[in-house]
Amino acid sequence: MDLKSGEHGFYREREKEMKVGRGSVRLVKKIFAECSSCGRTTLLGAAVLVVPVLSLVLSGCGDISLNRLLENHDPGELGITPQIATIGTSSTIEISGKGGVGPYSFSATEGTIEEIDGVTCYTAPSTETVDTITVVDTLAYEATATIQVESSLILNFPLALTVAVGESTGYIKASGESPYTFELIGDGTLEPKYDDPVNDRVKYTAPAYVTTAVIHVEDATGKATDLTITVVAASGG
Repeated sequence: MDLKSGEHGFYREREKEMKVGRGSVRLVKKIFAECSSCGRTTLLGAAVLVVPVLSLVLSGCGDISLNRLLENHDPGELGITPQIATIGTSSTIEISGKGGVGPYSFSATEGTIEEIDGVTCYTAPSTETVDTITVVDTLAYEATATIQVESSLILNFPLALTVAVGESTGYIKASGESPYTFELIGDGTLEPKYDDPVNDRVKYTAPAYVTTAVIHVEDATGKATDLTITVVAASGG
């Protein structure tokens, strides 16, 4: 906005700059006086306002564009797949983040989180417990998943998982004597890990509606167990 300053031919000009740095937006407002005859400008004053952007956590990725933070789109509610699981002691399942703004970081109260072949995995502790997995996205929002850890499994395979409609569980691993047989009872699809020579893991993808399905798994010795998968409505849906 230009403001005429009267008979001397000066006017004030406000300029605003917006810069995004690590964890904040820096707003710079400058006020100039400019002579209309010679064009010379003089800086009358400046104000700098540093605004935190949701306690931004950039995990060393450097500056990011303002458009990425402020563009008009909804990335979806932050969450973890699976949302709820019951697994055996010392067993491992794949986990993944959804919604929010990636990349994600994961932590567990009692179990361990590690990358295995490029996939984020949770390994349960060796004793029975109820564990919590926490995911944090780039904007420092958090979401949690609940893991029931039990030692009474006939075959070391999860007993229960909860996923949203249309989502996949990630590959679920059985621990026993190979070969294994997997049978899906209910709706959805079951996909083996084709490059796995032991053929001890499968992935379940939920249908586009709320339902319940069961995966029956049996190993070479006849040990068996059933995994009950509860398919729930998507968050916010």
